[in-house]
Amino acid sequence: MIITIGREFGSYGHVIGRELAKKLGVKYYDKESMAEEAKKTGKYDELRDFYQEQPVNSLLYVIATDNSAHGQRKVPFEFIRNLAQKEDCVIVGRCGNFILKDHPDMTSVFIHAPLEYRIDKTAASRKISTEKARKLVEKEDKARAGFHTYYADEKWNEADGYQLTIDSSVISIEDAVDLIIDFVNKKQNSRN
Repeated sequence: MIITIGREFGSYGHVIGRELAKKLGVKYYDKESMAEEAKKTGKYDELRDFYQEQPVNSLLYVIATDNSAHGQRKVPFEFIRNLAQKEDCVIVGRCGNFILKDHPDMTSVFIHAPLEYRIDKTAASRKISTEKARKLVEKEDKARAGFHTYYADEKWNEADGYQLTIDSSVISIEDAVDLIIDFVNKKQNSRN
């Protein structure tokens, strides 16, 4: 069982993902833990750009390093596929829904919330002004959208890229976790 979670900044998608992995007793991967795993396997230098929110996409860089965009995408895709083959897990971000779309046991989820809700939550959790929170939310969403477009060549927050979408402003973290588990179970039962 592989569950991928895409999320808007400030929607608590990472918290939902972590709690989901904990409740299921499976491995949790996000940008930081994947980078640590890459360091352990000696793949970090090849994957460094993949762990930044903004991809290296300049033509000059591609020419200088003799890499094609396809080649830059290939290594991180293989790395994430290997993680998914190794064990059941929850993968937050890093285009997991796209990279693993052909995995027979993958469920893709997108966590979103209205902009003002995300700004308020970000301001409160980081103890910053609403204005700073707005800039941060907009900057992070833009970076995530650009990252997803670069690596997946598709729009990041469109519902048809995910099997389940959840508005975290209308449901608790615990209920979102239970909803995802229920969805995965129903999906598996419908195959039998």
